[in-house]
Amino acid sequence: MTQEETKMSEINDKKETKSSILDAVLGIKASKEVNEPKENSELKIKELTESLQRLQAEFENFQKRNAKQNDEFKVFANAKMIEDLLPVLDSLEQGMTHSKDLVIVYEQINGILKKKGLEKIQLKKGMNFDHNEMECLMQESDPKLALDSVVNVLMQGYKLNGKILRLARVSVNNFDKKCNNENANNNLKDGENMAEKNKDKAKEKKDDLKDKKEEVKEKNEHEGMTKCDFEIKIMESD
Repeated sequence: MTQEETKMSEINDKKETKSSILDAVLGIKASKEVNEPKENSELKIKELTESLQRLQAEFENFQKRNAKQNDEFKVFANAKMIEDLLPVLDSLEQGMTHSKDLVIVYEQINGILKKKGLEKIQLKKGMNFDHNEMECLMQESDPKLALDSVVNVLMQGYKLNGKILRLARVSVNNFDKKCNNENANNNLKDGENMAEKNKDKAKEKKDDLKDKKEEVKEKNEHEGMTKCDFEIKIMESD
C-alpha cells in the first residue's frame, strides 16, 4: 500500500470516528428530548389525580355537612312552636290536681310533644345543682341537705331531642354543714375560753380579797398594839 493510500485510509477512519461520535451525541440528545416530555406528562397526570382526589374529598365532606344540617333543621324545625306551648303544659300540670279532665288534655298534648322529641329534665330534691340544666331563682337554708343542692323545683325544665329547650328553675340550699359545725366548735371553744377567763378572774378577786383581809387584820393588830402602848405610857406617867 502506498503512502497516499495509507493517508487516505487514516483520513477515512477519522471521518468515520467523528461521524460515530456525532451520531452518539445526537442520539443522547434525542433520547433526552423523548424522555423529558414523558416525565413532564407523568408529573402532570399525578398532579391532576391529586387535585381530583382533593376535590372529591371536599365534595363528600360538603355532602355530609349538608345532610347533617338538613337533619338538624328537620329535628328542630318545630322548636319555637314547642317552646311556646310549654307555659300551656305548666298550667295544665298545675290544674290537674283540681280537675281530672285536665289530666286527659295534658296527657294528650304531652304525648304528641314526646313524639317530637320533648322530654322533662329529671330533677329531685337534694341533687347537686347543675348550671347547664338549671337556673337558680332563690336560696333556702335546709340543714338536712348538702350545700348547693336543689331544695325545691319552681318550674320544670325541658329538653328537645337531647338539647336544652328551657332551663329548670330551682331553689338552692345555702346551708353549709361544715361551716355550721365549725361555727359550733368555735362557739364551744369561745365558751370554754370565757369560762376559763371568768374562773381566773374569780380566783384573782378571791386572792385580792384575801390580801385585803390580811392587810386589815395586820392594820388592826398594829393599831391595837399602839393603843396598848399608849395606855401603858399614861399609867407610867401617873
